[in-house]
Amino acid sequence: MKHTLVRIALVVLEAIVALSAIEGGLELVTGKSTFPLAWLQGTPFSDYTIAGLVLAIVVGGSALLAAATVFIHREWAVLVSVAAGLLMAGYEVVRVALIDHLDWFWDGIYFVLGLAIFGLAAYLWMTEYRNYHLQTRHGSHA
Repeated sequence: MKHTLVRIALVVLEAIVALSAIEGGLELVTGKSTFPLAWLQGTPFSDYTIAGLVLAIVVGGSALLAAATVFIHREWAVLVSVAAGLLMAGYEVVRVALIDHLDWFWDGIYFVLGLAIFGLAAYLWMTEYRNYHLQTRHGSHA
């Protein structure tokens, strides 16, 4: 039962990240966002197209894939969730480092969401799959 609640929490968090990342990325690509181009000074980008594509495809896509696979009880599905959480948190770190603008509230929320997804997925891996990889042989050496 405990693992089922963790999986439900993972799906909810990953769905939130997936939907908001895909929507936000599409807004950046289509130019519907209201972020000033001046924030991109000092970066290799002249507009928000690349950032929008990365946000929608990489961050949103990985979170969507993770949410879709959480309940299939395969080790790789949990690892997809680990990767999705790290990608979300990493995207926020890189974005804040490149674009010298920090919205403490939203950037903080998405960074924490990424870490929460990573933590919940790591917990599932540690409790469900870790023992399969750490078994030792109990055979005789004679």
